[in-house]
Amino acid sequence: MSHEEMKSLRKSEGKEAFGSATSNMGRRAPFPDESSGETLISPLAKTKILIVHHVCWIRRAVRNLIDQSERFAVCAETDDSRDAIALFEQHQPKIVVLDLVLAHGDGFNFIKSLIKLSPAALILVLSSDEGVMSICRALRAGAVGYLTIEDGDLELPIALDTIATGAYYVSQRLWNVVLKSFARGALRQIKADANLLTDRELEVFTLIGRGAGVVEMAEKLGVSGKTVETHQMRIKQKLNLGSAADLRKYAVHSMAKM
Repeated sequence: MSHEEMKSLRKSEGKEAFGSATSNMGRRAPFPDESSGETLISPLAKTKILIVHHVCWIRRAVRNLIDQSERFAVCAETDDSRDAIALFEQHQPKIVVLDLVLAHGDGFNFIKSLIKLSPAALILVLSSDEGVMSICRALRAGAVGYLTIEDGDLELPIALDTIATGAYYVSQRLWNVVLKSFARGALRQIKADANLLTDRELEVFTLIGRGAGVVEMAEKLGVSGKTVETHQMRIKQKLNLGSAADLRKYAVHSMAKM
């Protein structure tokens, strides 16, 4: 075979290999350079992450941690649940790092909305809430990971690597809390209550257990005091509690077990 024929064959094979590589974007794939014939390595596409958190400095800290990674990249960030949906549709990230407190909505409903929009989305909760009930509700809604702000600095990279492989991740400290609660039977009661109450009613129940009054709950949830009182009435009915005092006592006791 002549030199020119070998060069032509090499170029043809190079085009075929390049086509194969571009059809598998996101993976490292060797392909020959068309001019030199030397084997090159295609760049590895980073996994896109959307940050949705109501605290600005936490968003900045999370972005800084992710920027140090060779595997992940932040595509956008916001504190607003409505903006988050639009940003998700625009950028199509694989992972969403999410707080449970958001502008114009709450994290639990946002998780459900996002999973309905994109069942393959991987949601990692990053919250200051360490309660077992919140962990269970987040995972039940569709999240695949849960970290607290305190754990995030050290465990965020581990959590991202873990959920990207298709596994669940709960921080070591929180997992111990969950196991202890399970051993005491608290999770069985949480599950029973969760099946009876709506997500919004569970939010009200949790706030009552933490000592919040009607005004404080209304401010946190972005609703009127009358709406909060309506939720309290329905919770009492569903849990067979006779008075507001009984509800508060039961809620405080439930939070103490967790």
